[in-house]
Amino acid sequence: MNRLFLLLILCLCCGQARAQYVTNLTLIKDHFLTGEPVVAVVSITNRSGADVIVGGHGSRDWLQFEITQNTGQNLAPITIGSAEPITMKAGGTLKQTVELSGGYSTANLGTFSMVANVLHPLSGQFFQSNKVRLTITDSKPNMFDQPFGVPEGYANAGRQRRYQVILFRELNELQLYCRLTDDRSGSYIATFLLGPAMMVVQPQIAIDVHNKLHVLFLAQPHIYCHVVVNPDGKVHQRSYYRDPEGNRPEMIMTSTGAKVVGGEPFDPGAPPVRKKGLRKASERPKDMESVPKKK
Repeated sequence: MNRLFLLLILCLCCGQARAQYVTNLTLIKDHFLTGEPVVAVVSITNRSGADVIVGGHGSRDWLQFEITQNTGQNLAPITIGSAEPITMKAGGTLKQTVELSGGYSTANLGTFSMVANVLHPLSGQFFQSNKVRLTITDSKPNMFDQPFGVPEGYANAGRQRRYQVILFRELNELQLYCRLTDDRSGSYIATFLLGPAMMVVQPQIAIDVHNKLHVLFLAQPHIYCHVVVNPDGKVHQRSYYRDPEGNRPEMIMTSTGAKVVGGEPFDPGAPPVRKKGLRKASERPKDMESVPKKK
């Protein structure tokens, strides 16, 4: 009888533990280039029945990612904390977007599975999310590959690096990537997406007098994207241009850098211009009202 009661208590405790969080993990995409950051979105619904506080100065890391290769090999877990405390309200849902960068998650080629573990501080337990899959591939710099020296004002000034631009087919879409490599060791410093590209117009790619990389490419029909990349591998500027009839944007190099001529500036975040509808009869011009009707 005592054993049966003890077993019932253990089952109830396990049920309560599993019910602390409902956690869902998604990735913004499932195919990545080597060294590209993996962006994960973790949604956590607090089912513990009480508010839960995670993070804060000196607190334990509360979010953990486990990555397993299809061969069964486990990579080193990635743990993340937060300097400021985060309150998960009872019954509420917290959504966190996390960028796993540094190449530790995409340094190897192959297919991987990933889960997120979320800490419940009161019990000290981590609760696991669903499993997602991701594939890591690589591609040679098939669009652009040129060395440059890191100018003064940046870390590792004087060191030689390479800008590489890669056209990569992801499912049914062409994507344009930029990669920064160390010319001596060949190691990847940064790999990041420039955007979807339409190859009906060849991209213009050049390094300016300040050793910044400029890429102008057709992102959507009649919409061009101009991206400027700093020698440290960070995007300095991203701007868009519309291609009116017979006035295609083009990039020209100048003594101070580069500029885009032609086309017209375009804001992809602006609301679409509403087309004017048909006039109502009550809105017809006054001079039309004076025209006598035909008998």
